[in-house]
Amino acid sequence: MEFQDKCPNCGHPREEGASFCSNCGKPFEELKSEGPPPEQPPEQPSMPPPPSPEQKYVAWEDRENTGFFGGLWQTWKESVFYPNKFFSALPHKGGIGSPLLYALIVVWLGVAVEQLWGLLFVGFWLDMVSGYIPMEDYFWVTGFQTGFSILYLILAPIPIIAVLFIISGVYHLILMIFGWAAKDFEATFRTFAYASGPLVFKIVPMCGGTIGWIWALVLAIIGLRHMQTNNGGRAALVIFLPIILCCCLGFVLATIFGVALTGFIQEIMRGDYY
Repeated sequence: MEFQDKCPNCGHPREEGASFCSNCGKPFEELKSEGPPPEQPPEQPSMPPPPSPEQKYVAWEDRENTGFFGGLWQTWKESVFYPNKFFSALPHKGGIGSPLLYALIVVWLGVAVEQLWGLLFVGFWLDMVSGYIPMEDYFWVTGFQTGFSILYLILAPIPIIAVLFIISGVYHLILMIFGWAAKDFEATFRTFAYASGPLVFKIVPMCGGTIGWIWALVLAIIGLRHMQTNNGGRAALVIFLPIILCCCLGFVLATIFGVALTGFIQEIMRGDYY
């Protein structure tokens, strides 16, 4: 508060302790001192909101919005050519029905075109030798090949489904043995189902099937890294371990068979000699 030493009305000097001016009778009013404004606390820099976790989504499981063929194409394209982005957004849950149907469609399509190529090859080969074999044999071979291909296509979904479950079960068991299974069997099954996209490359004759299998293995490694192990090296070890064991077992069996066959031939030769 500021003290007034003169009357603000007439300017008469204020007597000590007086509340009113002795000259004009006006009351003295004590003014508030206008000091510097109080310091404001410094503004804290606004922190950005924490990033929201990436939404889990796969177009094939949203067929109500994407459509059947739209969801199928988008899922195949993203899983085959952008696997890191696809598997990082793939939900761990959601059922096995949609992934199973996806794998069944993709693999069956590759098998169907592969059988068509087989029919064309057999037909071309029979045309080349048609002048050297009887016509009844020609029609018999053609009919047998056609019937076998049709029957194979009808029954193909059974082995496709069985193999998918067996592969998923074997690899999930390996994950559990090593203690690397971060999620349950459903996550592993979904990984291998959506990693089967490259198997459609069987439609390319000669080398398409080999390229498809190698590509599918790469997708499986990437998928397991995102869905289970969170480690690329562990995922690769899990994928290649059964392959290495099968190769070693095949080598051992081939060696045993070769030794047995060699001994059998030597026994025959010794018997003929004597």
